[in-house]
This record gives sequence, C-alpha cells and structure tokens, in this order.
Amino acid sequence: MIYFDNSATNRFIPYQVLRAVRRELKYPTNSGRGGHNDSISASMRLHETREEVKRLLNNEKCQVVFTKNCTEALNLAILGTLKEGRHVVTSCMEHNSVLRPLFELSRRGLISLTVIEPKEKSVTPNDLKKAINKDTYLLAITGASNVNGKKNDLKALGKIASEYGLLFLCDGAQLLGKENIDMRACGIDMIACPAYKGLHGIQGAGFLAFSKSVQINPIIYGGTGTESNRLLQPVNTPESLESGTLNTPSISAMGEGIKWTIANFEKVNKKIKFLQDIIINYMKGNNKIRIFAEDDMGIISFSVKGKSPNEIADILNERFDIAVRSGLHCAPLMHKFLGTENEGLVRVSIGFENCEDDALKLIKALDKIV
Repeated sequence: MIYFDNSATNRFIPYQVLRAVRRELKYPTNSGRGGHNDSISASMRLHETREEVKRLLNNEKCQVVFTKNCTEALNLAILGTLKEGRHVVTSCMEHNSVLRPLFELSRRGLISLTVIEPKEKSVTPNDLKKAINKDTYLLAITGASNVNGKKNDLKALGKIASEYGLLFLCDGAQLLGKENIDMRACGIDMIACPAYKGLHGIQGAGFLAFSKSVQINPIIYGGTGTESNRLLQPVNTPESLESGTLNTPSISAMGEGIKWTIANFEKVNKKIKFLQDIIINYMKGNNKIRIFAEDDMGIISFSVKGKSPNEIADILNERFDIAVRSGLHCAPLMHKFLGTENEGLVRVSIGFENCEDDALKLIKALDKIV
C-alpha cells in the first residue's frame, strides 16, 4: 500500500526505534517500581527520553511528563490547570483533543470560553487581544492545523500571552519534527505532542512539557512507586502526574525517535516539501480539484467537484491501494471555518517513507478518478 496518512500515524520507523522496542519487550520490567538493576536501567532510559524532549524544545529547565498520546497530554494540561469561574481562549483551528475538554468545562459552567475565528488564515496577535478579558487565564492554540497545515505564529502569540499573564498551551502534534521550536523563545508554558507523528516513534506514548512555574494538578491517581506509605498523591513531578505503569517500550522508542528526527531534520523536511510541491503543482492544473494546503507541513487537503471526499478515499483505497484520510479530521470548527463542514475533505499527509513514485502514482490515480 502507498501510505499517505502520516498526520494520523507516521509510518516510517527508524531502526533505532525498533531496536529500542525489541529490547524492552525482550526484557520487560517496571521502571521506578523496584531497586533491582533492570528496574533502575529502565528508569534511566526514561530519564534519557525526558532529556531528549528537553533538547527537542531547547529548554533544559522544563518538566516532562509522559502520557499515552497527545490527547491525554492536552487533557492533563487543560484539566490540571483549571481555574473555575475564569475564561479560556482557543481557536477554530483546534483538534477535538482541545475543543472537547474545553467545551465540556464550558457546558458544566466551570469556565467561559471564546473561540477565535481568524480574520486571516491563522490567529493573529490582534485576534487574540480582542478575545482576552479580565478573567482570561489560559490560551490553548495549535502549532499547525491538522486539516490544511496552516501554522500559527507562536512567538507573536506567546508575546501577547505573556503581556496579559496567560498560561500558553500549544498543541504540537502536527508541528514538532517539522519545525524547530524553542519553547522559551515562543513563550510557551505547556506543549503537548505524541511520539508517533513527526517524531518517528510508535503508538502508545506522548508527552506534556511545561515550565517549572506551572502548577498542574493530577487527573489520574494511583501508584507512583514513591511515597507508597501515603494515601494522598505525591506532589512532586513527574511522579504526581504519572500514576500507574508507564509504557516503557513506547517511551524508550520515543527517545530514539527524537534523536533520529533531530539528526535528520533537514533531510526529512526537504523531502516532504519536494513531494508536497509535486502533488500541489498537479492539483493546481486541474480545475476540478480545490486545494486546501498551507505552509510546508506535508498536509494537502482537497475536494473534487462532483464527488464526495469519502468516495474519493474509498476509490483510492480499493482500486489503487493508496491510503488517505477523508472527513472532518477531528477538527469540526476548522472545517466550518473553511466552509467544508458538510462532507469534509480528502487529506494527503506525506511522510519520510514516501517517494517520488508514490506521488506520481497518486497523481495518476486522481487523473482517472477526476
């Protein structure tokens, strides 16, 4: 199969990542739950992954908590910093991992919520200033849309957040690995990311990185391997926010994936841009195709006149063995903003494993379908 669904789960897995998984599966142990050598070694490998996350974000002073994916990390950030009766600002560009917890808090009357609809293609400092009021405490914004790849200017938004004393939460799911992010330079207080998209890890792991000044309350309680005599949750991080057995194979693999991604950053993104340009240039020459693609993020969403997105995706899958994604991409407000909320779009998302031949086969298939 030709796989163009990398924004959901990246398919290219470096050898070092697979080796880390095999090691952990061959010699499983529970990190932080024993004083024997294997448990200590596993704990050290998780520590090394935390250090790789810090290196990725150019922030050696941030704290790193492991989660099972980006959704859990975003929920931890939103629910763990909740200030009842206060106000939150987000945008229509967000994934449901941000929208659903915020709308649920709003439904319960615990917060008031403003959703920015940008005057331009992304959220501007002026958009943000207009949305802030005296009760605002949190800005939750994506680094890049998973629908059309449009990036937000995090540094400009972070400056406004800092001026108004807001916590700044960034959804980095589609951004990290594709753009170098300096957490402190951008004024980001919290950033969430999964292992298995731009960081070339595997499913089952993600992280929330946050400044030491940020106080996050647990949303899951249980065993931490520390202070086991106490019936209340420990207060020290990361233990306070990592109850239960951690997914050591996926987390260890994430550390290796980050190493590989940093080392191969230019090569990966140069290739993705090259393939994106090939596909977009073809689409621009076909008046039946409407393109929704911004910036060089390897994300190309499109519609075809006279055919539904689901129909296009099904034909590509069944007749041409090409995997894409159709629908609303868990981002309903972004599709409403784009005017595509009824049926959504077809999304082609490019990864490092894709080659020029894959792009040309997709083009030939679309020629026949259109």
